[in-house]
Amino acid sequence: MVKKRKKKAFSSESVLKDQPIMTSLNPKFSDAKTVFSCPWFQVHEEQWEDGSALDQKPFYRIESSDGVLVLPITTDGNIILVRQFRHAIQQTTLEFPAGSIEAGETPKEAAARELLEETGYRAESLHFLGSGRIMMNRYSARDFLFLAQHSLVEACDPKGPNPDVLLVSPQEFKDLVISGRFEQIPALSLFSLADWQFGLRIVA
Repeated sequence: MVKKRKKKAFSSESVLKDQPIMTSLNPKFSDAKTVFSCPWFQVHEEQWEDGSALDQKPFYRIESSDGVLVLPITTDGNIILVRQFRHAIQQTTLEFPAGSIEAGETPKEAAARELLEETGYRAESLHFLGSGRIMMNRYSARDFLFLAQHSLVEACDPKGPNPDVLLVSPQEFKDLVISGRFEQIPALSLFSLADWQFGLRIVA
């Protein structure tokens, strides 16, 4: 009788400690080449040997600049949203200010710039909430998350208020999420981080 090989067990204790998170696979990098490049991202074709279904098949990784995502709150507690037309889904969306970190910028500087460029607001206090990744199965970029408190309009635009900037109350924002009209799902993590980091319960 042939005994089945047992997979190595990993305890939750090792994950909770400040140690590298390991999988039962042992991937080995083999080769890579850039197969597409444009000003916004590059696509790299990589070869890995890891014993999985991907073994010996090319993996395509998308590399782009790291980015920022900002949860902006006005002095009277409203949440600032931006209307954006997204060509990938061919529709207009409601989003938090976000964008790429430019060369020579710190994440905090990029967050302040994106907030001002997209909304015309400047925050009196800008708090770093943490960082993470979106679509880790394909993209290698990291996003840095910020809470912008006491945001005020920086200056009056001669053209008038930006029609694509929308101020909503926390309850109105909650209704937008529940109804499916706010689809920037990664942005919702900022509310949990604001609560866990600073004890701020922005939306009840």
